[in-house]
Formats: sequence, C-alpha cells, structure tokens
Amino acid sequence: MAKDLEVDAGGLRSAAADSIAVAADVLTYGVDGPVSARPSGAGVAVFDAASATMRTRISGRIAGQAGDVASAAARYDGTDGGNADAIAVSV
Repeated sequence: MAKDLEVDAGGLRSAAADSIAVAADVLTYGVDGPVSARPSGAGVAVFDAASATMRTRISGRIAGQAGDVASAAARYDGTDGGNADAIAVSV
C-alpha cells in the first residue's frame, strides 16, 4: 500500500533561514581585542586564528546546506504545483 508524500516546504524554508542565522552566529565568537603580552598570549593568538579559520569553514558549510534546503523547497513547490495543475487540466 502506497503512502502519501507530504512535504512542508514552508517549514523547510524556515529551517533554512534559521540555519543562515546559526551560520552568522558561528562567525561572531573569538577573542575580542588584543591578547596578553605574556608568552601565553601568543598561544592564545595562534589558537584563536586557527579557531577563526574553522569557524569560517563551518559557517560556510552551514550556509551552503541551508541554501540547498531552500532550493529543494522551491523545487518541490514548483514540481508539486505543476503536477497539480496537470492533474486538474486532465480531469
């Protein structure tokens, strides 16, 4: 027995928008201002630079996936609407 496929395209778009906000939040964390002049300050600066690089990569990945979800929602809406129109014309 077949089951109906139901997709909440609006929910997908909402989730994609939320993910874009998360991607922006990922970029905001790090060391604010200068680090200490003590020897440990150099280590903090190196660690923060590596962490900033990773945050940028993760943010880009989240944003890319959010874009894919939004595109999928749009394609689903287009396909579903087109098929509904075709059925309505043939009936």
